[in-house]
Amino acid sequence: MKNWTILRAYFLIYIACCLIFTIVNWKTLSYEEGWGVVYMLGLISIGIVGLFADFILRLIIKNKVLLNGIGILIAIGFSIMLWNELR
Repeated sequence: MKNWTILRAYFLIYIACCLIFTIVNWKTLSYEEGWGVVYMLGLISIGIVGLFADFILRLIIKNKVLLNGIGILIAIGFSIMLWNELR
């Protein structure tokens, strides 16, 4: 567990929630031409990009406190952007 960062945990939880939401609401999302599924795949790919960003940050920043501080700021910024998009 020494390689876990706040940003990695955040985006893994985000991807898990997207997958659970997709599975639970599959019938609604795949109705008509299935653009809801495409939208969910886009949201999941944003989570994968977030995991990649965490990987790059871990390579660049060796100080764990600074890395987690930057991760918290990115997670808060992403949450605010997602909240504004969904409102």
